[in-house]
Amino acid sequence: MVEVEVQLTAQRESRIAARRKRIQEKLAAIRQGDTTGTQEATQQQETSKTTQQLLESSRRLLRLRHDTQQGVTAVRVAGDEHENARQQREEHVRQELRGKLLAEAESSAAANAEVAVRWGAVLGLDVPQELFQAIEEQRLSCEAVIASKDRLIADIRAVLKGKDEEYVKLLRRQAADVDTLLGAMARQLADLAAAYREELENVERALLQERAELLASNRKEVGTLLEARSAAEANFTEKYLGAVESYAANLEELRHADAEEYQVLKIKLESDIAVLEQHLETMRATYQLNAEKLEYNYRVLLERDAENTA
Repeated sequence: MVEVEVQLTAQRESRIAARRKRIQEKLAAIRQGDTTGTQEATQQQETSKTTQQLLESSRRLLRLRHDTQQGVTAVRVAGDEHENARQQREEHVRQELRGKLLAEAESSAAANAEVAVRWGAVLGLDVPQELFQAIEEQRLSCEAVIASKDRLIADIRAVLKGKDEEYVKLLRRQAADVDTLLGAMARQLADLAAAYREELENVERALLQERAELLASNRKEVGTLLEARSAAEANFTEKYLGAVESYAANLEELRHADAEEYQVLKIKLESDIAVLEQHLETMRATYQLNAEKLEYNYRVLLERDAENTA
């Protein structure tokens, strides 16, 4: 019985060690993540169905998240490209406007200097017609400078108007990008939710299947252990009954042997008792005879003593 208990304890410890090893392999597989090639095939053969399902679900969800991120990245890249093109156009317009401002400033400075130089000559004129003509030329020069500045102002206003229009277009494009991004996010959310639900169901099915297989294996193992226990108990019972029968037979033999020895000893003791009783009777007779002899001798001695005294 002790050997059976030791065997059952050893089997229980081996099962616990195997279960711990399987749990450690599952955790290591989950931490390691996605692997490829022969190593993946070998690991899938060694790991359980639940771990394989977890790995497959993780890979699918990772691919799906990567695809969704690629979609969002595409929208962002398109927006960045539009923004870069806009900044390049704006820089080009800025450079052109800066060139026009510099050119207009130089031309205005030259025209202003020319007008300022001619004012000395104008002030030196005494003939009214010539003075009028000189002043008219100065007025035309000033109007030319003003017209140049007006053209520059018009160009700047046109640039500002273009910026306003471009800002409106940018807002519309950004709104369209946001709508596109929101639509893509909604679709991706629905796809991810459906994929997560599906993979969760797959993992649950794998867990239930593994649970059923584990229960069947445990039942089989328990049945084997119970059969071994029953066989061990039957063997022990058979040995015990055999030992009891052997002990009973030995006890009966001892009882018979002791009975015979008791009868022999009884007969011997009874014989010894009879001999001793006979010897006792003989001794009693001898004692009685000796007593009578002594009594007789005593009376003879008394008579002789009386005679001697007389």
